[in-house]
Amino acid sequence: MPQTTPPREDLFGQLVGLARSAHVNVDLEDPADYWYRLGQRNAYAHAAGMCLAPAADPRHFTVADRITQALSDGVTDLDEITRAAHTALPAHQAATPETVRLEWIGPKAFQARHGDVPGIDHDFGMRWGDQQDTRISLRHPAGASHGLLYAYNATWDEYVVLHPHISTDVVEAASAEALVTHPRMPAEQFTTLVHRHEQTRQIDAAPRPVLGVEP
Repeated sequence: MPQTTPPREDLFGQLVGLARSAHVNVDLEDPADYWYRLGQRNAYAHAAGMCLAPAADPRHFTVADRITQALSDGVTDLDEITRAAHTALPAHQAATPETVRLEWIGPKAFQARHGDVPGIDHDFGMRWGDQQDTRISLRHPAGASHGLLYAYNATWDEYVVLHPHISTDVVEAASAEALVTHPRMPAEQFTTLVHRHEQTRQIDAAPRPVLGVEP
């Protein structure tokens, strides 16, 4: 019979089991075995992380950290290790929908809702969208690092909020990527890209547990 690829969750469980086996079999009296087993454990944990998050997604490092940290803390129950690994994902996944739905509104409604937001508009491109008729701007006070990110469609004379409070660095990074990958990117996709860059920075800024066990 032809072999089939196991579902990601099944493969994840197998890799977590292998990571646990490598960890519990470490021989602290044998330095060569110690580092060999530790390398095995970390490699299995890293592969498990890529089952839950794509290799290009930095969250797979966080998943691997959760696994190795749980093992280093003496956790051997696979269900408990799995739960620890999944804590790296839900909050971030909830903020990155595959497709965002934006509410476009007219000038008067936009002014009524957001006209009191202080600051100066900093434009991040004037020709977004299939018709190249959408401007994306970040409004924030001078010297501030965060502001209101919105888009304006000149054809329909409509506005939409892409993010109510986002950092300039995140918008700059998302804009740079969009210009390279899809210079006519619709506002919906640009919003998803902004969320992804925001989450990546949150993960990078989060404290990372120390891997390994003390010999």
